[in-house]
Amino acid sequence: MKRMTPMLTLLTGSALAAVLFTMSAQAAPPAPQFRAGAPAAPASPDAPSPGAEPDGPAPTGEAADPGAQPGVQPGATPPAPSEPAAPPPSGPPSVDGTWTGRLDGGATIALTVRGDRATAYVCDGRSLEIWVRGTVTGGVLDLSGADGATLTGRIAGDRATGEVTSGGRTWAFTATATGGDAPALYRATAQVRDAGIDGGWILLPDGTQTGVVTWNGRPVSAPPLDPAFGTTIVDGVRITAEPVVPGAGTGG
Repeated sequence: MKRMTPMLTLLTGSALAAVLFTMSAQAAPPAPQFRAGAPAAPASPDAPSPGAEPDGPAPTGEAADPGAQPGVQPGATPPAPSEPAAPPPSGPPSVDGTWTGRLDGGATIALTVRGDRATAYVCDGRSLEIWVRGTVTGGVLDLSGADGATLTGRIAGDRATGEVTSGGRTWAFTATATGGDAPALYRATAQVRDAGIDGGWILLPDGTQTGVVTWNGRPVSAPPLDPAFGTTIVDGVRITAEPVVPGAGTGG
């Protein structure tokens, strides 16, 4: 009996120690668990919280175009440059050309225009002839000649109309554009045998021609003019006529 007492004391102590260890383990806080991988870095006080939008504009992933115009979004079509203002019109359009026709008295008229200058010739093929020169503005004719002769009228498209006044008489006229480049009005001036020659010719679109030549102050019917060379024979003398160009040269 005495031998069993120390053994019981040892067993009792071991059992008590086990109970105390178990109670101590249950009362302690659980140990932290660690997962594989690198430890997370501590959050910065300035870092945005998850889900928050950044203050600045999000990057688009495209590099800025150094040639882009300021204020124009990338990819947008820049505004077209404004066109310069059209210059103001310089004046009425030109009515360059030649018109031939008749006066109500039966005489023939030829009118030629270049720019703002005009020349007209009226003749009856026997003795009457009238030369007038002047201006044309916006189709309005204002011509004058020797001894108070005048021509006034208007050009509208392929027609020219108006009045011719000379020697106290007035005739109405109507003329139509010849529609070609060939001259319709010729004039010749020369000094032959101490006598002056002044002649005018009108070449009509149908191939006929009429004119008057004043030889030493006396008007006579003009002989036919060769349009290929502009020449004719007057009283046995060859003379040369030139196309009338308003503002320049013979008859202009």
